[in-house]
Amino acid sequence: MSQQVSAQDSTQFDKIRQSIETAVDSLQPERLIGLNTKLKTLTQTGDPEIKKYAYYYLGYSNYRLQNSFPQINEDQQEKYLDEATGMFEKAVEIDREFAEAYAMLGSCYGMKASGIFSGMKYGPKSDNAMSKAKELAPANPRIVMLDAIGKLYKPSMFGGSIEGAIEGFKRAAELFEDWQRPNTYAPRWGEAEVYAWLGQGYVKAEKYEEARQAYRKALEVKPGFPWVKNMLLPELEEKSE
Repeated sequence: MSQQVSAQDSTQFDKIRQSIETAVDSLQPERLIGLNTKLKTLTQTGDPEIKKYAYYYLGYSNYRLQNSFPQINEDQQEKYLDEATGMFEKAVEIDREFAEAYAMLGSCYGMKASGIFSGMKYGPKSDNAMSKAKELAPANPRIVMLDAIGKLYKPSMFGGSIEGAIEGFKRAAELFEDWQRPNTYAPRWGEAEVYAWLGQGYVKAEKYEEARQAYRKALEVKPGFPWVKNMLLPELEEKSE
């Protein structure tokens, strides 16, 4: 009976995972919110692998609700960030070697380090979580990408570097080309997104033609990618006029 329940949970989880990634790509926050309710039931499963990935994807969903939808107000974004942080913390409690969750946790802590006092509290937590992720899986492309995103936004005195971020995005893009997921449940997102981030790095460096090429590559990997097609490319054209 337990094997049957586990198989049912596995099938349900895979459908929800695919739906979450589709909702993120197609910029549908309402769909994400609905999927969160379904995911919460899977945090009660007896299968520890499904359980940790259910927490991971709950965190991922809330992380996206926090930073991918400008129509969501700042107070609600903060709540989604708190929820995401809590979910990733639970994921690493289940598996102390869950590199993907440590990287996302590091990213969440980094976003919480938005001022002097919050920076003192969350900056070291962000660095520690990201360092743990890189130690566990140095060739994981999402971890390399998330580390580069941190570099792109950190002040230089805390390790930020536009050029360092660009090099990180390039390395992540190379790693995605040969990346093999370690199991059925592992995340798949990021292969097109890394080029979107590379383009943003080039924009910050005022290298607009390189940014345009990176965005075009993102659209090759994921045709019609709304974030790039509808937001980043139009912003670039305005800047480069």
